[in-house]
Amino acid sequence: MNVMKEQTPNNKTCSCGYDINDYHIHPKCEYSSFGWILYWIGMSAKPIKVDFVCSVCGEILRSTTEPGELKKYVGR
Repeated sequence: MNVMKEQTPNNKTCSCGYDINDYHIHPKCEYSSFGWILYWIGMSAKPIKVDFVCSVCGEILRSTTEPGELKKYVGR
């Protein structure tokens, strides 16, 4: 049973009712042109932006460009 959670700034949910900690929400990384070149030759690159997207409805719950947060997603 999918129960809608109350929306607050700390637990924003998508239209399906999933929050940022749910397994349906996954990071989608965007890379610079140079980052894609590194990726294609087999090296890891730091993304320039990470969107947290619901795999069910496709809604973006959060985006980040903070350097400290982006380091967590190198090579994904």
